[in-house]
Amino acid sequence: MKKDSYLDESGNYVYTRMVLNQNGKWERQIIDIVPFTAENKECIIVLTENDHDVALSERYDTENEDYEFLAKKKADYGDPFDTIAAPVSKEETGNSMVEQILAFIETLTPSQKDLVYEHLGARKQLEEIRREEEERTGKKITKQAMHNRWNKIITKACKYFGVEKPKQIHRKKG
Repeated sequence: MKKDSYLDESGNYVYTRMVLNQNGKWERQIIDIVPFTAENKECIIVLTENDHDVALSERYDTENEDYEFLAKKKADYGDPFDTIAAPVSKEETGNSMVEQILAFIETLTPSQKDLVYEHLGARKQLEEIRREEEERTGKKITKQAMHNRWNKIITKACKYFGVEKPKQIHRKKG
């Protein structure tokens, strides 16, 4: 088996790669033939080391593959974001859960609606939202104040839907 790069009989450095042909078979393709001289010796050494590192990384990846996960991934035929992030159309609002959520959102104040949109809709972290609001208003907003606003929305949602508020897990640093 030929390596990705090698010195041929005439002292030239041959750099190759594997290419999938139209017939579906993998073949080695020559990328470049470089004369092995003192000027390009360092470049060739770096290329050789890089080939070794890539080969080693690929070997580790195949040794540590999670075949159960790969099988589940192959069984999933669609892009999950197509179904999760799909916008809600007026026809779909007949769904009772969607109607309940939309009704709950209407009970929120405009600033709470904005926070829900920024955090869940735009997928921004609370810290990012806090910094943007500080820049926009010029007022100092603490991290705790932002978390309190979010917790107030969660508490309001739990009361609205008649469920118990989940307990927060506080992890100790260090």
